[in-house]
Amino acid sequence: MATVRSHFAPEFLNRLSGIVMFNSLGVSQLEKICNKAMKGVKKRLAGQGIRVVLERCGTEAILDASFDRNYGARPVERYLEHTVVTKLSRMLISGQIHSGCTVFIEGVEVDDDKSYEFVEPNKKRIKTLTYRVERFPADMTLNEEGDLIPILT
Repeated sequence: MATVRSHFAPEFLNRLSGIVMFNSLGVSQLEKICNKAMKGVKKRLAGQGIRVVLERCGTEAILDASFDRNYGARPVERYLEHTVVTKLSRMLISGQIHSGCTVFIEGVEVDDDKSYEFVEPNKKRIKTLTYRVERFPADMTLNEEGDLIPILT
């Protein structure tokens, strides 16, 4: 707070109703933010009978590619819309995914020698995302949240 007072004039500080100091986000908070942002995507696709599973390694890859300490979690949500939603949309339009499919989003290393791929958007990332598609069992269906549940007969 002393730094704020030394930087801004008292007249400006007097106009503020409050100052809130935040600690930086930790890994667990970032993972929760990423998973929360994916809930909307999962719900949208669940309405079409498509299940989306974001694996932990996928979450890590997304955070590695998007998180910026200076901007907080906003770039994570932008990255999800720009990259993940775009890829899922293209898969849906091309017919790669359809009702009855589960899409597993995973972060994978490209080579065994620990070198990594650089992919769009032009930002260095440790892992790249892959999208693995599987059909879910015939005796299962999706609820509104996109979770698999048994078909009740």
